[in-house]
Amino acid sequence: AAVQAVADGGMLCITSTDMPILNGNNPETCFARYGGTSLKSGYVHEMALRLVLHAVASSAAKYGREARPVLSCSIDFYIRLFVRIFDSPARAKYQASKTAVVHQCVQCESFFVQPMGEAAPPGEDVKESQRFRTAR
Repeated sequence: AAVQAVADGGMLCITSTDMPILNGNNPETCFARYGGTSLKSGYVHEMALRLVLHAVASSAAKYGREARPVLSCSIDFYIRLFVRIFDSPARAKYQASKTAVVHQCVQCESFFVQPMGEAAPPGEDVKESQRFRTAR
């Protein structure tokens, strides 16, 4: 509802005090609320920011809008994100190219990021139907 209420080009400030859930203590609850789960690692606060941003951007894309992050902070027991919301059905379609799955080794904490999709560069001359494709 907040994503729909913001005017084109407006700023949305999101504050979440849901850190125990976002830090991976309840992965099933985190998935239900934010569309992903966190990994218990040294970068849990960054992962929490990314999960909330993913939830906001996915919600915006459902309404043909784009959420562009401006600033994100992890402070003490909460996180805060500032995003600008734009009416852009064409750019909303590229949300999958900004989304990825993180695979992490349980022994050494090395990780690999697997994108969900890839978008053709803006200057590339391709058909509109071929601008986005699943990642390889």
